[in-house]
Amino acid sequence: MAADRLKFHLVMAGCGGFVVLMLAALAWVCLQPQTVDVQAAERHAIEQCLHRSEDTARSEIQRRAQADSCREMRKQYVHKFGQDGT
Repeated sequence: MAADRLKFHLVMAGCGGFVVLMLAALAWVCLQPQTVDVQAAERHAIEQCLHRSEDTARSEIQRRAQADSCREMRKQYVHKFGQDGT
């Protein structure tokens, strides 16, 4: 019985350690400064998104859904970098 309890506590401690490690990794990624290259890549992704949203080979529903995604990408871009990217 004591061995089972010890095993349980060791597994739970391992799981807790994993969660703490993943949260630390997430915080580290989120706190990294946004470089000019990242900004340019995001701007390019928005431009490509807009291009796909105007593709006449797609159905109207697909174009509308793509345009919604583009608006959200632009909103996130403005939130990160400001209106003009500064």
